[in-house]
Amino acid sequence: MPQNPTDPAYRCFETSQGSHTNNPSPTYESHNGFEALIMTVLMRKPLSVFALAGAAQAHMSIFYPPPLGGAPSINKQSTNIDSTFNFPLGCCGPDGGDTLDSPGICRGHLDKFDTEEATVTWQPGQDAYFQLTDFTYDPAAVGGTHSGGSCQVGFSVDKGKTWKVAASYHGACPHPTEDGSPEAQTFDFKVPTGMPEGDALFGWVWLNREHESFMNCAKVNIGTGSGDSYPAQPEQSAQPSPQPEKPEYNAPAPPAPTSVAAVPPPQGTVGVTVTTVVATTIYQTSPAEPTETGTDDSEDSESEDSDSNDSDNDDGHGYNAHQKVKRNTRRYVVDGSRCDCRRDELTLAARCFCDTSDSAVERKALRMHRRTFYKRVDACNWDSAPAMEVSYFTHDANCAPNAKEHMPESDDFELSWDVSCGVVAESQYQIKPMTCDMYN
Repeated sequence: MPQNPTDPAYRCFETSQGSHTNNPSPTYESHNGFEALIMTVLMRKPLSVFALAGAAQAHMSIFYPPPLGGAPSINKQSTNIDSTFNFPLGCCGPDGGDTLDSPGICRGHLDKFDTEEATVTWQPGQDAYFQLTDFTYDPAAVGGTHSGGSCQVGFSVDKGKTWKVAASYHGACPHPTEDGSPEAQTFDFKVPTGMPEGDALFGWVWLNREHESFMNCAKVNIGTGSGDSYPAQPEQSAQPSPQPEKPEYNAPAPPAPTSVAAVPPPQGTVGVTVTTVVATTIYQTSPAEPTETGTDDSEDSESEDSDSNDSDNDDGHGYNAHQKVKRNTRRYVVDGSRCDCRRDELTLAARCFCDTSDSAVERKALRMHRRTFYKRVDACNWDSAPAMEVSYFTHDANCAPNAKEHMPESDDFELSWDVSCGVVAESQYQIKPMTCDMYN
């Protein structure tokens, strides 16, 4: 944790929910990390329990596609760590608040578009996905989901000068769970039809209920074709992002699929129930999925015997590596149990592995997982896709500048955008349309 109260990372951590004061900043002499922060802040200023909890968790960033400026264990082309990569844009100014200039498009890493290669190829109109992570870039700002918010993703084909929307998540982005792993934070969308072929910027914008804004980008390649009738699965290049190998237990090899069949766990596997469900209707009109290629250490290499948590291992650049992520896996928390669910790429069979022997929990997880097969977002057409704003909430923002200063209390609603395509609405909160003057 930063020891110097003038360190921007220190100030952002101390005021991550927007509460700030004229009192002197707390110091750390013989105290122990975050406990010292809690005790000192409680003595010097009143904070709600919600704000205090928010200060402890912090923020999210893109895991997949590998983001420009991401940690070397997430983007293999990165050579250093941006310790503020998952900080809110504009965090933090001289008074400890969010008053700095925005670092710019793609959180200041736009220049890497010219020096890095695209690590994923998407076809126009295909089903695609992105993943978020609560990976901690600075020990003073531990990653966390903020229990939701609203997100937009889109593309730029002119190196960030203009953007068009691909999908809008009206609430529940990130998913409102304490689990910030990529397996639990996977979001589906469709690449706009009619996108021009070539390299493009993929951009993710997140607005949370604490009036903080975030942006990360990835360099992707758009393949040929209009995409009007070709919903394919993502194709990876020869250098894909590392896909963390979880769960913490060893999953048995998939059996041959049946229509609906309970599959008992293999001998020696304790507390794991498995069910196989074939769900083919959503894929019947789709062509065969592209063959994924990769090096020996790519996501195709799935060693079930590897350590499930590499967070204590150095990534070769003097920093902790991102824990391994299980490929093609969605994670759900059901009645207090964790279930990792997968769809076999050849048989299209859905299977869940839960850390409980309760078959009812496993059946619930399967129902949740099957819904992701049918919950498909409509594709925007590139020529008519809505423009995407990427500058929010900072004092120099294009939209809703100084939102946190004007509205220090957290919202009890989540945001939507006035768009006609690519909408995903799953929020448990009231939804209000985003307008650039709503926090004035």
